[in-house]
Amino acid sequence: MNSGAKKIIGLVVGLVQAGLLIRLILKLLGANSENVFVNGVYMITQPVVAIFEGIFAQISVTNISAAGVFEPATLIAMLVVALIGWVLQKFFSGH
Repeated sequence: MNSGAKKIIGLVVGLVQAGLLIRLILKLLGANSENVFVNGVYMITQPVVAIFEGIFAQISVTNISAAGVFEPATLIAMLVVALIGWVLQKFFSGH
């Protein structure tokens, strides 16, 4: 596999990972989902996360002004995307 294809795979995986990480942090901090930026991040990343929803329950933090949520589906999606990226790079590089 040429370095151009590796860079493209790395870029796509990196962008997806960045979006998922931002989503994870926003959920943990209890970000306002009515905010345009927050809502945009949630909408863009939802198709990737939706596949893994329901595997584990969300964990909520209550009794604080901004209730955060730990969304295991997002973490699982991050791990799976990283694994797929690694496998694709190995497959196309011939190793």
